Amino acid sequence: MRGFLFLILFFSQLVVCAQVADPDTDDQNDTEVRERGVVLYNDGKIDSGQIPSFIKRGANKIQFNGADWSALREAAANTGTDVFSIVHIGDSHIQAEIGTSVTREMLQLDFGNAGRGLLSPLRLSGTNQPTDYAIESGSRWQSEKVMRPPWNHSMGFNGTSLTLAGNRGNLRIYTADGEESYNPFTSIRLFYEGQLTVTGVANEYGMPVPYKVKSSTGYVDISLWQSLTVADITFETSMGFTFFCASVTNERPGLIYNAIGNNGATYYTYNRLGKTATGIKDLSPNLIIVSLGANEAFGRLDILEFRRNLNNFVTSLKQNNPEAEILLVTPMECQKSVVRRTGTGRRVRRVKSYTVNTNILPIRNEILRYGREKNIATYDWYDVAGGTGASSLWINRDLYSGDKVHHTSSGYKVAGKLMYEAIINALIPKK
Repeated sequence: MRGFLFLILFFSQLVVCAQVADPDTDDQNDTEVRERGVVLYNDGKIDSGQIPSFIKRGANKIQFNGADWSALREAAANTGTDVFSIVHIGDSHIQAEIGTSVTREMLQLDFGNAGRGLLSPLRLSGTNQPTDYAIESGSRWQSEKVMRPPWNHSMGFNGTSLTLAGNRGNLRIYTADGEESYNPFTSIRLFYEGQLTVTGVANEYGMPVPYKVKSSTGYVDISLWQSLTVADITFETSMGFTFFCASVTNERPGLIYNAIGNNGATYYTYNRLGKTATGIKDLSPNLIIVSLGANEAFGRLDILEFRRNLNNFVTSLKQNNPEAEILLVTPMECQKSVVRRTGTGRRVRRVKSYTVNTNILPIRNEILRYGREKNIATYDWYDVAGGTGASSLWINRDLYSGDKVHHTSSGYKVAGKLMYEAIINALIPKK
């Protein structure tokens, strides 16, 4: 099984802007840590069914702030015949998809499994990827990172960009990981820029699979005549072909939970990208969840600039997806490293410790304020996780990894289950 029983180093860029180190802080070190944040998989301390006593279960609910979710509830009630689509946008907490995988699986038990949904070629792009799918290729690609503009080629709405070297290529898509994951699909949507002619589809044994292709602006749909968990797609194209991501479904009713996560992303990141709000239209979202704000808390905080970026992104989401409801999620308390110098002369030592990142609280408060003012639903993860002082409680229970910014897998599983509970209670209110 991919990705288990070892430490995975997150090696993609995590921060948007350069930071100047203060003599008594360690901002540069925090930048490097978040570039290679450590998540401990299968740490065995706690599983998704165990919720620590310091979690505020009474606060674990969505605040609607005047937003009308009646149409959303009706759509959720019709998953016996229709597809209900969620798009969850965030940063490194979302990219690894440990927590969202718990939320996805639990919601699909209630509403049915319409497919795995969005798959980003993160490993081909040189960064960490969820363990329940893979996109591989024997072709040569030039990758570019959303956090490192300017880009020489187009960047996808999901934050990945792979440009083919040549005019023939292949993409191999897996949605099975031993007994841990099994998500067969009968339809593949490839998002790209350029020209594309599909020349063949084969199963995991290399046997040809009958298929039908339908092209649209910005993507192509490949309908398969049999259900697969491994598909090898060959294609021809013109020079300059750029692949962004794929989406796989089983063409059944139920729920699809799409996740878009990029290490180090902020509201400004997605505003600069400029394609996310328009791109996710093709995922037909009923609900758009936005979990951002943690990365803005490192370095100098300009709360007015934060509000502008928040408003610009939400406004774009609403304009391009008018039928979708939006849920804003606050970041929980985390910590940052502090370096103090001790001794004199040649005996000066740098002693590293950690302290609460006080920028998180005003960011959380601004997100909640914005939701109230704009009648947009919010989920106060800061409060649910334990409020002020929660980071120390999570650290003591081995729910935070060593960088005090990312969680262990156990921590993400706790967050994923709590998110599920909040969503299901909002979609199916208790009588």
